[in-house]
Amino acid sequence: MQSNDQRATMLQLVDRFRAKIKASGASNTPASDLKKEEVEQLIIQLILDRVLKEEFQHTAYATNAYVTLGPLWKQALQGKKAVKLEITIGQRGNKGGSPKGANKRSRTSGLETKLDELRIELSSSHGGIFPHAVLSMQQINMLGHQKPTSIEELEKLIGKVKAEKYGNRIIEIIQPYVKLENPDVMEQDLRKASENGGNKRLKKKDKNLVYVESSEDE
Repeated sequence: MQSNDQRATMLQLVDRFRAKIKASGASNTPASDLKKEEVEQLIIQLILDRVLKEEFQHTAYATNAYVTLGPLWKQALQGKKAVKLEITIGQRGNKGGSPKGANKRSRTSGLETKLDELRIELSSSHGGIFPHAVLSMQQINMLGHQKPTSIEELEKLIGKVKAEKYGNRIIEIIQPYVKLENPDVMEQDLRKASENGGNKRLKKKDKNLVYVESSEDE
């Protein structure tokens, strides 16, 4: 990518990274234990830190997103730019499975990937605007960590205009991940929403109800 000013899609870059680690024989390093979702999160962090950047190519049929070198790639290569990312790596030899923290990190990365796919889809369906005009990588990162489930919460992160325009689609994607992390809380919220909706419907019907009292003696 450096010598030929090349660009690659997120998936291509992830595959190249993992192939490079495997080819180098560095099987005992932390990098060799990174899962696909964790490598994606690393690339997203490099984009946020401007070591890498996104480019978008519009065609008659779709908008394609690519990753290429950003303005600070030389500083990072020379060790003048530090990039920090905390990823919980599960013990691969543990028969009990990955720790809860590692599973949560994996779900967050998967959510960010889904949000990235959504912004590309929305950009194409809204007249071919740039995907970062729908959601920036920084906003995707915040959504992945905070997981808002209401338009009001969403407004605080991406603004009122975007929340009103894309909010319902964004929340549809976030809700399954929230339910995975907090199944009991999500179930309670859904139950309350259902009860509130039922109470509202009953109140509307009360005006037309006629109550008839009866007794078993009659």
